[in-house]
Amino acid sequence: MSVLRIPVTRARARTLAAVACVLAASALIMASSAHAVPERPGERPAAVQGLNIMLTNDDGFGAPGLQAVRQALMAAGHRVTVVAPAADQSGVGTAMTLRFGARITARQESPGVWSVAGTPADSVSFGLQAVFKEAKPDLVVSGSNFGHNTGAVATHSGTVGAAITGLANGVPSIAVSTEIDLRAGQEATLKAFPATAEYLADLIARLRRAGGGRLLPAGVALNVNYPITAGAPRGTKITRLGTTAFVLPVYQPAGPDTFLITPRFPADPETVEGADTTALSRDHVSVTPLDGDWTHPAARIPGLTR
Repeated sequence: MSVLRIPVTRARARTLAAVACVLAASALIMASSAHAVPERPGERPAAVQGLNIMLTNDDGFGAPGLQAVRQALMAAGHRVTVVAPAADQSGVGTAMTLRFGARITARQESPGVWSVAGTPADSVSFGLQAVFKEAKPDLVVSGSNFGHNTGAVATHSGTVGAAITGLANGVPSIAVSTEIDLRAGQEATLKAFPATAEYLADLIARLRRAGGGRLLPAGVALNVNYPITAGAPRGTKITRLGTTAFVLPVYQPAGPDTFLITPRFPADPETVEGADTTALSRDHVSVTPLDGDWTHPAARIPGLTR
């Protein structure tokens, strides 16, 4: 879980508009492709060359959400290399191991699968320098996470943090998460992973076609959150990060100098217009463009200058 509010300067407004145009065009392509026919009977459209993708997450390299995405991307013709944490690293944001002189363990578990004893950001950084040292991947995909990363939760997300790390290194990046419905239980999230993965594979294809082969505008990552629904989602909404959180920690006294961390599930109303939290709650797929820049666009703070 890990990023930023996106302050809307004119430059960022142009970036958001560019992403909106690409996503809107991709939706039209998807709708028209359902009725497309080959130019000649029996002829199939020419296949598009697959991407070279680094796949990571914050739940660990063996997590079911990552496995579902890996299978869907490979089925779509992409070359997928997993470089992900060796164990669960949820909630670490963009944290990275910077104790210089320390050692980090990274092991090739099987062909195309690496585990890294570190954070999601460590995994992406290691992957770019060691696994993809000959050439950067075309895309970094992080997820699918077990549980949505919307609103204030995204600020701490290791899933989103991995995508921001890819973005900071000049690689187009997409974080993807599958909603957790507290009433439906964890099984509902597990069942929704394949649909999330198929949506992601289709989104990548649509972005490539709408962008003329280019996935995303420079300096932009996407935070995708897929809803749990009885049927198909109601569509895709281009959103902003909200301010609410579906879960927060509570610290309960549990002995001398000890506190037990328990969850609290607030029901605060969302105040951000067009928020990801709102879109997901209404059974839309939420796609939030992120730029990784924490700078306030027009800070006027008394006392800063003299």
